[in-house]
Amino acid sequence: MSDIELTDLEDVWQDSTESPLTLFETDDPESQTGSYVIQPGERVPAAGWTSHEGDEISVILDGSVELVTPDGQYTVSEGSLSVIPSGVEHYSVNETDEPVRLVYTVLGGL
Repeated sequence: MSDIELTDLEDVWQDSTESPLTLFETDDPESQTGSYVIQPGERVPAAGWTSHEGDEISVILDGSVELVTPDGQYTVSEGSLSVIPSGVEHYSVNETDEPVRLVYTVLGGL
């Protein structure tokens, strides 16, 4: 029998504010899943770009965020899934008056 991990997201949103909260991590295959709250007016990262060694998959549960890459800007809203391929520079900014709550997984290195 395998061990199943369950997380009630309502219990982690407060700890997911100001920085991502890792909810699960494994080395086989290397991956990390976590939760994140992006506050109104917040930009992630605060300056510059970020990219990851692995693909980043996010599900937006509440709110709307602008995802910016060197190739364009995308509005990612509640109920959407975004996939940012490995190595693609990006940042996100919440230009709304409501917090954005999301769950992400990075498949491969951060």
